Amino acid sequence: MRRMFFISMYFVLAAVLAACGGSAQPAAPVESGSSNLVNIQVETNPNPAMMGDMELILTITDGDGKPIEGATVDVSADHTDMTGMGMSGLATEQGGGHYSINANFSMSGNWKITVYVRKDGLDYKEDIEFKVQ
Repeated sequence: MRRMFFISMYFVLAAVLAACGGSAQPAAPVESGSSNLVNIQVETNPNPAMMGDMELILTITDGDGKPIEGATVDVSADHTDMTGMGMSGLATEQGGGHYSINANFSMSGNWKITVYVRKDGLDYKEDIEFKVQ
């Protein structure tokens, strides 16, 4: 009798979970290379990118080459060869589709910069390979 109760509860729980799983999922950000909605160019000051404090300057345009202004631009950087080394922050708008953020690259080598651009329903993510000397 007890075994039948647990089997019944298992099927009821499975049915409830299946019913909950049918809800709409939030849209995932657009990944780099899958669309020409956004173009991101990265420059550094100083150039070339050196270990220590530097400024990342992002030029963000739409698919037609027009500057994207008024966006929220989140930037994170992770050292691809050394787990646990990274930074993140919000870039400051400079006008004309230019955004900047000060960063401290504590180690030379290969880094991956992830840039999230969000504005009026636009939710775009791009990973950019980056070398620090």
